[in-house]
Amino acid sequence: MSAVRAAALATVVASAVGFGAAPAPAADDPWQVVADFRRALDGSGPLSAGFVQTFVPFGFATEDGETERGSLAIDLPGCLRWDYDPPFEKAFLLCGRTVHHWNPGETVGQRYDLSEQPAPGLDFFLLTTGDLRDRYAAELDTAEGNRLRLVLRPLEPSEDVVEVQVVIDAGDQRLRELTYYDAQRNENRFQVGDYRSGAPPGRFEPPAGIAWDEP
Repeated sequence: MSAVRAAALATVVASAVGFGAAPAPAADDPWQVVADFRRALDGSGPLSAGFVQTFVPFGFATEDGETERGSLAIDLPGCLRWDYDPPFEKAFLLCGRTVHHWNPGETVGQRYDLSEQPAPGLDFFLLTTGDLRDRYAAELDTAEGNRLRLVLRPLEPSEDVVEVQVVIDAGDQRLRELTYYDAQRNENRFQVGDYRSGAPPGRFEPPAGIAWDEP
């Protein structure tokens, strides 16, 4: 998976995370759900969480998927950082529209400017709700318990993302699962939990001593 694609996938995880309790969204309007999420994100202060990412190739059972774990540090609308645990350590930092990607212990990393690049999925985080309505079809369905499932499909064809499913708890506005499907129907699923207030110092700055390659 490319660094930009990984950035697009993992960033939307944080873009769908709710901060604190809020009134349940209207269960018949998917765009109201989106608006409520985005409103809850802005200015809520730093937050940390854990995630489990599972990649399931088309035709394989879920239990046969490849699983990685890691942690999120979120300070929206400014920055998002996600770090993968050993044995495949890697880190991403998104601030504004700039992504830094590096592997701990290495002296060279990559930096991407996403200002001019199409980024299906990532634009859910970058654009206003009104602009998103011009790019996605949205549906809303119930999931188990007190949960809602938001389904977004890009109106313009994309190989990387053809469908995004976001499962939230309608009571506390927090993400429980987020799943992507690409054009080959491969599945990339994130489960997010263990929410905590605050983030370690310096978490939202690129590490020192790394030379940044800009592809």
